[in-house]
Amino acid sequence: KERKDTALAFLGTPTDAHVITKEAAAAATEAHKTAPLWMKIWEGVGVLKRNKALTSNGIEFMDAIVPDQGPNYILSKRLQHWRAMVARADGHAASSNVSPSTATSSVTSNASFAAAYGGMHIFKPLEVVYQELSFRMMAALLIHDLRNPASAAQPATKLQHPLCLFQATSFHGGIWRCPYTIATIGIPCALKFYLTTFWMHIFVAFAALASTVQYGVYGTLPKAVGQALSLIPAALVQQVSAPLVSFAAALSVPL
Repeated sequence: KERKDTALAFLGTPTDAHVITKEAAAAATEAHKTAPLWMKIWEGVGVLKRNKALTSNGIEFMDAIVPDQGPNYILSKRLQHWRAMVARADGHAASSNVSPSTATSSVTSNASFAAAYGGMHIFKPLEVVYQELSFRMMAALLIHDLRNPASAAQPATKLQHPLCLFQATSFHGGIWRCPYTIATIGIPCALKFYLTTFWMHIFVAFAALASTVQYGVYGTLPKAVGQALSLIPAALVQQVSAPLVSFAAALSVPL
């Protein structure tokens, strides 16, 4: 209050409800129209939800809130928005740009979020960035807001609505233009991540299961498994299989 040249700065989250540009809203609509068949199947079974902007008084809003992040998270971000708008209305510069989804250690420490982040790139144009890029981009936008007199952060710049403060220079990483909401793409993204990262583990697990079922029903192993085992030294096979032989004998399973 004592110094009008004091500026405020916040980092907004992309997983929030924001005023977006008309171009972003149109891009999301077009991306949904041209979405591939596999996305349409996920949508048809109720997993994916269309990313559609809501219009109010000529302003486009996009709901990108992720409930899994909890009410405290979104409330804290809403308080930042309110504080930025109040400060700007009082004549202070208020820089509050939306930062992209960033693979920080605090986010990726959660296994489910890490898996979802690992597969998000399949929903173009959505991209998850590393914190080095995010830091540098947001620092550049902060300098722009403080040094450019025409920036939306400057109180002298006219805005259509106070919420448009978070609109023009937001680095949302594609969330506003994605065909489906960020809150619903988690399952396909995580599935893609697990299949591409652990495909060998999954293959071996299915092969072991199929071999076990065949042995239990017919008393023989699949031919490919038998050929693979023949390449392993007998002493090693005997050492590894000893616990299984003992377990099978305890269950009276013939070998």
